[in-house]
Amino acid sequence: MAKVEIANAQIAEAIEDIVSEKLLDKEVVMQTLRDALLLAVKKKYGSAENVEVELDPELGTVRVLAKKKVKREVEDPTIEIEASVAKKIDPKIRVNQWMWVPLDLSTFGRNAIQIAKQILIQRIREAEREQVFDDYQHKVGEITSGPVQRIERGAVIINLGRTEGVIPRGEQIPGEHYVTGRIVRALVIDVQKNPKGPQILLSRRSPEFLKKLFEFEVPEIYEGRVEIVGVARESGERSKIAVYSVDDKIDPVGACVGLKGTRVQSVVKELNNEKIDIIGWDPDPERYIARALSPATVLMAFLAADESHMIVVVPDEELSLAIGKGGQNARLAAKLTGWRVTLFGREQYQSLLMDVSQLPAVTPEGAEALHKFDIDTVQKLARMNIAALQEIPGIGDDASLILADALVTMEDIGLEHGFVTDRDELLRERGIEDTRKETKTDKKEEENSAK
Repeated sequence: MAKVEIANAQIAEAIEDIVSEKLLDKEVVMQTLRDALLLAVKKKYGSAENVEVELDPELGTVRVLAKKKVKREVEDPTIEIEASVAKKIDPKIRVNQWMWVPLDLSTFGRNAIQIAKQILIQRIREAEREQVFDDYQHKVGEITSGPVQRIERGAVIINLGRTEGVIPRGEQIPGEHYVTGRIVRALVIDVQKNPKGPQILLSRRSPEFLKKLFEFEVPEIYEGRVEIVGVARESGERSKIAVYSVDDKIDPVGACVGLKGTRVQSVVKELNNEKIDIIGWDPDPERYIARALSPATVLMAFLAADESHMIVVVPDEELSLAIGKGGQNARLAAKLTGWRVTLFGREQYQSLLMDVSQLPAVTPEGAEALHKFDIDTVQKLARMNIAALQEIPGIGDDASLILADALVTMEDIGLEHGFVTDRDELLRERGIEDTRKETKTDKKEEENSAK
């Protein structure tokens, strides 16, 4: 069959340009062009049935072929071709045989070609948006960067090349100022579809952003020889990170700090001079909380009996240091370790020792039983394991009530004389407050009955 085709050296170049500029798959672009041409055929003939589009992007050729039946006399030119014309295309063709006939695109008219062009542009835009969406979905949790394009209702719009990224007000570092043109790094936290294209949500406030910055600055973290076990962050002010080395030869804290502090200072600078404490992670909860409360010195730390919080004693002169401005140091230590913290100065802790007999839930007989086992103070009782407490003769089933009362009493002492993190949350989760109220009420009723 002789070929009647539109040969255009620019077609191959145009396809390659679209593929490289839009970063689209070549087959996607070619399929889009096929669809656009089929729509042009439909516009001209009312149907695109029995029509095929052949593309050769290497040669830069496009052929639109219609399947037609060879007839001596043509009744319907959309599906039939006159025998004399058919033989010019294929001399071997016979009457009543079907053949593929190339269509002349130049006869389609401006309207049909314009529609095909519009569809082509629209489909390529859609394909580009889908490609951007897929690309950035795989980048969630990674850092990206770009210049500030504009500020819009408090949100910072970042030019990411093929699309825009948005740092909402709530994901910005407090106090940080953004200037148009400034290159900004941020963490991709979500990718959302909307009519205007994918929206890339970014964050500079996320603890994960801090973690990724250290991964970028510290080769040992990137290589997996040092791990960041935990991050606690109050962005723009202060953060704490706990690190651990899988290689005994590497000091994890030193690796993160870098020679003369160069590595950590790079992160500090990126975060608008946010203070960063780096501590070595420890599997022992008491040692871990002691490190987390740095720069304060911890004299004693022990886990409360119900494992709900950690009781910590520091030198009196360092109590305010351990607590931090507005409770920040203790709060970050609690977030980092996962333990709620009750903080005391040494003299406070010693002077506030309470005899177990002062607890509403402890009867005189119970106090005597506890004293026999050298459990004479509320502080000692708070360190007891409930199973061990139940085994003490005279305590038995009262163990849970007594222990609950001891823990809340320690919380109260901490609130009045020391510092407690997340007390209300602790009480809500454990239901300790209600239990304690019940024991106080029971004791008052007993006293009234005795009178």
